[in-house]
Amino acid sequence: MAGALALVLTTACGEPVRLPHPIVEAELPAGGWSHAVRFRGGVRIDDVRAPDQVAPGEGLPVSFVVHGPAQGLRARVVAWPPRAGARQVALGGVGAPPVDVPLDPRASVLEVPLTEGTQSLEFTLPRPWFPSQVLVTLELLDGDARIPVEEGPAREDGRAMLALIDVTPRPALVQAVPMSSPPVLDGRLDEPGWAAAVAHPLVHSLDGEPYDERPGTVRLAWDAQALYLGAEIVDPDVWSDLVQHDDPLWNQEVLELFVFGAAKQGELQRGRASRQSGYLELQVSPRGVTFDARFEHHRKGDEAWDGTWRSAVDLRGTLDERRDRDEGWSAELAIPWTEICAHTDVTCPVGAGQTLRINAFRFERPEGRPPVGLALSPPRVPDFHASEHAAVLELVGPS
Repeated sequence: MAGALALVLTTACGEPVRLPHPIVEAELPAGGWSHAVRFRGGVRIDDVRAPDQVAPGEGLPVSFVVHGPAQGLRARVVAWPPRAGARQVALGGVGAPPVDVPLDPRASVLEVPLTEGTQSLEFTLPRPWFPSQVLVTLELLDGDARIPVEEGPAREDGRAMLALIDVTPRPALVQAVPMSSPPVLDGRLDEPGWAAAVAHPLVHSLDGEPYDERPGTVRLAWDAQALYLGAEIVDPDVWSDLVQHDDPLWNQEVLELFVFGAAKQGELQRGRASRQSGYLELQVSPRGVTFDARFEHHRKGDEAWDGTWRSAVDLRGTLDERRDRDEGWSAELAIPWTEICAHTDVTCPVGAGQTLRINAFRFERPEGRPPVGLALSPPRVPDFHASEHAAVLELVGPS
């Protein structure tokens, strides 16, 4: 378990103020913590126990011992992404009391009556879960009122810090829905098949944090002829001035798809793939310009190769006019299975239940600010060719 957690207090101007609240690991069995938390009114919580590590999709048991007058009180325990769970906002500047921050959509909440003695509960950590840790907090409630912490590690708003637990990395699990007929490739995701597909958010490629400022999603579908990817991207400043096929699109705004090959059973159990040999890289820009390459090994291949895959882009705005405000752009890609099977270890004909390793990426380059790399399943390293944490894609059959 981690030894310390720094809370981030943000002023109304957006300037961070760090408030360190150390959490000390105990001389107890794995998962035991020595710190105690004392609340106003006399309730004390100690002997917090949680696992040293947990994996997405698995149970996360937490227990603690309650001392003092617990009758009529409730405990609200939350499992957060650490960055979201430690975030606080002060309106009025440094020193002003913080206000409640909306609960992060990735957080899980359990609320139970408080009872004296040992209290145990269990979360299921969602999958996907991209943060490297999970933070567990506790609020003591009397009716709707939160009882403040008087001693022990806590946020300024009265939430006690119970545990900070390492999370075993696991790739995103995604599904491609069946298409009854091929989509019309016009860049607009308006066919019924796309409506049945889950919109998966593109998150920061290194740590998996959301990118709410200019969000984007991808959907996946398939039929006997091709794998389809549809992307919808919010972007108030769409631009790309490269115009030739196989131009270095990655230096500007671009959507990328990597098809790494078949997902092997051992990799599914471990949640981590080995380096793939034989994979495809396909890119399309907001201008509709494409780049493609095939690789025999990691970053060793043929960038002059031209595939038969197709794409289309729908632009909602004016391309390259930096002074106006755009809405964004969307794209559709169709990759023939014959092409995928020829250059990866995927076997044809494909069928329902078959699994692949893929990843989708986006480069967003806001004017005057650093570029942002986004991913379907974060590679956790600054290399889009890294396949170890690529998403596992399942081809779903008709319902």
